[in-house]
Formats: sequence, C-alpha cells, structure tokens
Amino acid sequence: MTLIESVLSDEHREFRERADEFATDVVEPEAERIEKTDEFPRDVIEKAGERGLLGILLPEEYGGQGSDFLSYCLAVERIAQASGAVAETIQGHTFAALPIANFGTEEQKAEYLEPMTRGRSIGSMLLTEPDAGSSPSELSTIAEVDETEGGYRITGEKSFGTNAGVADVHLVVARKRPAPAEGHGVSVFIAPGVDDREGFTFDRAEFMGMRGHVTGDSTFESVFVDESALLGEIGHGFRIAMGTIDMARTGLGAIGTGIARASFDEAVEYAGGREQGGSPVGEYQAVQVLIADMDAQLDSARHLVYDSAAAIADGNGDTRKSSKSKYVASEAAEFVTRNAMQIHGGNGYRTDLPLERYYRDAKILSIIGGTTEIQKTTVATEVMDI
Repeated sequence: MTLIESVLSDEHREFRERADEFATDVVEPEAERIEKTDEFPRDVIEKAGERGLLGILLPEEYGGQGSDFLSYCLAVERIAQASGAVAETIQGHTFAALPIANFGTEEQKAEYLEPMTRGRSIGSMLLTEPDAGSSPSELSTIAEVDETEGGYRITGEKSFGTNAGVADVHLVVARKRPAPAEGHGVSVFIAPGVDDREGFTFDRAEFMGMRGHVTGDSTFESVFVDESALLGEIGHGFRIAMGTIDMARTGLGAIGTGIARASFDEAVEYAGGREQGGSPVGEYQAVQVLIADMDAQLDSARHLVYDSAAAIADGNGDTRKSSKSKYVASEAAEFVTRNAMQIHGGNGYRTDLPLERYYRDAKILSIIGGTTEIQKTTVATEVMDI
C-alpha cells in the first residue's frame, strides 16, 4: 500500500470511485468529440453535477457534498485522465462557487449554490485584465455607483477566466467608484451570463490545447447589476478572489498528475507490446530510462499534490506546499506527455491517438494559475522567509 492510499478515508475512496465511474461512463466516450468540435461540454458538466462532482467542497444545505479538499483532488485527477478540458472546466466552476459559499449572504447562497452544484448553472471568476494581470493596484475595471437605479454599472475588460462567456454566473472583480475613504475599493460583483445583460460581450480565444475549455475576453460596457450583486464587503475583492489560491493551484497540480498518468499508462502499454527488431521496445535500455524517469516524476508530483491537499483539508494548507505541488506537477505533465510521444515514435504524433492531445493540454498548466517561474520564486521566498 502506498503512503497516499494509507491516509485515505472511506469517504475519499468513495469520491474517487464516483469520479472513476463518471470518467469511464461519460467523459472517455465524449473526449474525442469534445476535442474535435471544440464545443463547450455543457452536457458533460451537467452529468458531473448529477453525480455530485460539482459540489464536493460546497455545503450540504445548498446541495453540495460537504467533503474536503483531498476528495476534490482525487476526483479531479481521475477526470483529468479522461479529459483535461473537462477537469479544468470543473475546476473553474468550483472556484467560482466557493467564494459565494464563503462570502455570500444567505440570499446569494440560496439563489446560486444549488443550481451550481447540480450543473444547471455554470460559474466563472473574472479577475485578470489585459494590461494589469491580476494586480489589485492596477485593475481598471470600474463599478460605478448608479444612484438612480440603486446599483452599480460595470465597465472594463477581463482576459481569460475559465468558462467566461458560457457561464451563467460571473464573479467580476472591479474597483468601486466613488472610491471608499480608505483603500482601493476593489470588490467582487455577481454578473449573469452574456445573454442576460445588455453591454456584456465575449470574444472567445483559441488555444493549442484544452479544446472544449472556454476562455477569452469579456467586455463590460456600463453593465448594470443591482445592489444585491455585491459579494462580501466593499474593498475585500482581492482577498475574496485570491482566498482560494492555494486550493486552486493544488487543484491544477491534480489535473497535471491526471494528464501525466494517462500518458504514462499509454507509454507502458505500448512499450510492452510494440516490437522493434524482434523485441518489445520496452526491452531497450533507452526506453527503460525514460519509463523510470516518467514514473519517478509522476510519483513525486502526486505525493506533493496530495500532501498539499491533505494539509488544506486539515486546515493547515500553505503557499509553499501549493506552489511547489503546482509547478512540479505541471513540469511532470509536460515531461511525461512529451516522452510518451517519444516512446511511441511516429505513432505518438498521430491525431487518432490521444497522446498529442495530452501533450497540448499539459502545456497550459505551467502558465495558468501563476507561471512555473512565479511558483518557484514563491517557494524560494517562503523557504528563505524573505
């Protein structure tokens, strides 16, 4: 029994089994369709909700499962083995729902959470901007008080944001105007989908991987939201948006290990069955060295991810653990997917096999949620306490 297995509770195993059934029954049969059409897999996400996989971290009184972060990571890793795009879509949705659960009023929780746990409503967090990144001091999106209508008018542009445009619930981080007497006034506002608000437009971006995962540029031109759209308090927006950053980074690490695991399994099976010069290619030392390195990197990533996840579940999560798990898993995903293709030779480059999809999907993980370079800097500063 591995160290990871020894610490899992029956509840953890139950969620992993639930995710395994969902991945096998629903995601795997649809993965290539999603890849080829590049369409948002709303039907697949709805089925994830039906199976209790969208509300793992959300309170039971609002339709969630009330489980811990280790259960979430076990589930999202298994889903990522079948489709990185579906796993990342669930990740973006989850980390839009959590701020509502953590900071919302009872009315907001009652309105939004149950549909989100059931998959009837999709969530997206919009923080990043084209010229400001995610820096709170440089955000230019404004929420102007509309004294006539009794709410706010949001104007600005957001970049990226998983599920942006196709979401039914967008959390928009904006700077309140007039500004409060103290502080920057950065706050979070709940805005509905593109089709439900005049002045809200979306331009989808095209990427080399994660096809079916939707993101792009969201533009707000005096989009009205009423007073009840404010999530939490004025000026607490960045804290709300970044309050789950350690969880989100560890979750991305779990997605990376899932993609790496799928590639590794393909490589091992191929190396044992494909003959070259009268012998299986797995008997060649060069291939064995690659398999060993892939196995070691994958195990290292999984242990770091689940160490961070278990710490978060126990209330002891920290930035050093989450950043380290995120960048190690991202690098492992790139390494394993690339070398799985190498072991397959020319077959690894074929589009009728999933290896090139795994390779393209893995690349984005070293960029989103903070680049690998940022994660390494974060770990170093935490280690040296500077």
